[in-house]
Amino acid sequence: MFNLIIAFVLGLIVLVLLAVFINKIPKKLHPVLIAVLLAISGFFAYKLYKSIEEPVKFEAAKEERYKKVVAQLILIREAQNAHKTITGGYSDDINKLAIFVDTARFAILEKRDSTVIDEERNIKFRLRANDPNGYKKEITITDTIGFQPVKDMFENIDVSQLLKYTIKGAPGSIELKTDVVIDKENRVPVFRAVAQKKDILFDQPERLAKDELEAKSVESIDGPTIFVGSLDEITTSGNWPSKYAINQK
Repeated sequence: MFNLIIAFVLGLIVLVLLAVFINKIPKKLHPVLIAVLLAISGFFAYKLYKSIEEPVKFEAAKEERYKKVVAQLILIREAQNAHKTITGGYSDDINKLAIFVDTARFAILEKRDSTVIDEERNIKFRLRANDPNGYKKEITITDTIGFQPVKDMFENIDVSQLLKYTIKGAPGSIELKTDVVIDKENRVPVFRAVAQKKDILFDQPERLAKDELEAKSVESIDGPTIFVGSLDEITTSGNWPSKYAINQK
């Protein structure tokens, strides 16, 4: 925009000078002068058009690409959550995570309430431990009534490819790491998947891409990365606003 302003000012100066000296220019050169003026006008019209069009195209490309990357991060999170539910931890190996998704099964549980003899209380009150006429207590019994394949959650999704950008020509890949956070003497597993904006916007205008890396607002993805999870705190949240998570559950 600054370069456009400079060019516009210089153009105005040239036009003013031409207007001042037009009477001193031979009439036979006036057609040439008109052609020059038209060329200058066309040039500045083109620059003005580009200055408006470029940010619009950038925003459209950015939003489309961010939505694709966020969709990948959400799927990674779902795979990691399934892994933690069944194994108790996360995986930093996308291929092992993919094998897990293809082979693991969720237990389908059913809970029901039941009344049983309270042996401990019976003994406390000097009754036989298994006295059917003694004290009773309510308990909840959990039964496994079946299993559901984890891969049912990832229909037509190749988990092993989730770290690769789906943006044609984009360099790099999503980075996946795991760690452990200490919470009140408990070791809690955590994970983080990170995509670099500079890779996602690799072919976009440099000045616009640079501004985006420093973006900070309610409707933007702050900072130079798009990520889900954390290696420093217990969370599986992402840093994107809801407009980028079209299919978020």
